[in-house]
Amino acid sequence: MEGWRDVFSQERTFRRARRLVFGLIVSLRMHLTSNAICATGRQFVDWSTDYRLCSRSPWDPHRLFDPIFERLPQLLDGPDAPVLMALDDTMCKKSSPHIPGVSMGRDPMSPHFRVNLCYGIRFVQASVLVTSKQGGAARALPVRFDFAPPAKKPRQPHRRKKEETSGSPEPFTDSAPAKQQASPPHPLADAEAEKQRQEWEAKLTVYKKEQKEKRLPLAGLQVIRSVRESLDQRPGTHDRILIVSGDGSYTTRDVVRGLPGRTTYIGRIRKDAKLHDALPATPGKSVGRPRRYGVLAPTPQQILQDDSIETIKVKCFAAGTTHDIPVKVRRLVYWRTAGCDLPLQVVVIKPLGYRLRKGSRLLYRKPAFLICTDLNLDLHTLVQAYVYRWEIECNHRDEKSLMGVAQGQVWNPDAVRRLPQLQVASYSLLLLASVLSAGFQRTAVYLPLPKWRRASARASLLDLLNLLRSQIFARGMDAPVVSLDAFASAATPAALKSSKSPLAAETVATLAA
Repeated sequence: MEGWRDVFSQERTFRRARRLVFGLIVSLRMHLTSNAICATGRQFVDWSTDYRLCSRSPWDPHRLFDPIFERLPQLLDGPDAPVLMALDDTMCKKSSPHIPGVSMGRDPMSPHFRVNLCYGIRFVQASVLVTSKQGGAARALPVRFDFAPPAKKPRQPHRRKKEETSGSPEPFTDSAPAKQQASPPHPLADAEAEKQRQEWEAKLTVYKKEQKEKRLPLAGLQVIRSVRESLDQRPGTHDRILIVSGDGSYTTRDVVRGLPGRTTYIGRIRKDAKLHDALPATPGKSVGRPRRYGVLAPTPQQILQDDSIETIKVKCFAAGTTHDIPVKVRRLVYWRTAGCDLPLQVVVIKPLGYRLRKGSRLLYRKPAFLICTDLNLDLHTLVQAYVYRWEIECNHRDEKSLMGVAQGQVWNPDAVRRLPQLQVASYSLLLLASVLSAGFQRTAVYLPLPKWRRASARASLLDLLNLLRSQIFARGMDAPVVSLDAFASAATPAALKSSKSPLAAETVATLAA
């Protein structure tokens, strides 16, 4: 966190941010700003400055990830090794639709046979994938967590019902009953309704423009360009190739054609995508409109089913061991969505067989259909980069369930955007600190596992949190107040200071376990 001193404009703002981050990490149950204030012993002083850290203090959230880029060259395998990055978006659930940036989207935890909706805030995350020198499982270090809400559709004004008023009563007769005559509509009411309709049409025009500008592929492309700029600013990563792996949401024309220099994209594609071969050179002048594409090539599904295409075995690390993954490749094809001037290669990963238990029948996973914008990319690097993409899903799970990202109950538009970014940046630095101190393996530095747990190959986020809490709580047991950089003792006046440590209840619960 020492690299954050230049991010904030004042030294006291940096100390406040560091204190708040430690409180958010070590607090149990809900990771709220109020719980972080109580965990750091500031519940008896003015707490407004901690809330203003994310709402009014000027700082750039992208610069919080600079320590990752500074130490990235020493984590890569060799001076010419590419930088692998995974790209994905996530929905952080919220309870109120009135929070700035909240929209209704698909619930990711809904069953596959029935899609549910939920309120939430959408973020686009990019994580750099690093491995040990000997290979093995990768560790995903988040480097971007950008706020990407969709455009909000304006509410259509309700039509007012025409109020019918009775006119002058007709004389009552036995043959004809009294009739109520409706008065003509008031001209002022019609003018007001027309004004509201014009205002709504103007807002609708702005909404349609914002809807195109705030599409998810464009938000992902902006994240890719931002990471590429950060790599270009440092001599250790300036000339390295950035390999981005994404899902089908980002495999669009905007992304594959808008990539910055020295960047390769690997993404999923539809199994029935229309592909074309290269256009052969024809001597002489052609008659009619010039052709832009060659003959129709097999679809990815047809490539999978074609036995004449050679199946190549690629050794990749996945699910804790090394597998021989069967793949099929077809290079120099053109996808109509990408354009006639962008050659691609299609890689089809055949479904892998597995057994639920020893002796059970053989089951198969689903195949994967990929495209790559680099025709000369090594097949092992291509497949391994896509397999490592699963680590960003683990990032989403840890950030929401253990780090409490987006649990903060804030309403300021800047705080809604920057508080989750502060939490994700602290999570990324926590992973970086574990890699630099103990490597990629789970060593004896961490707390021992319970008897029912199997030996783990690497330390999980829960292991890191338990170790950090153990170190901080052990300091608090020796002194009446937690004294980590005096972030609690200096915050509370002596008259209001309690004899118990701010983390007394959590300390007792942890030591009892």
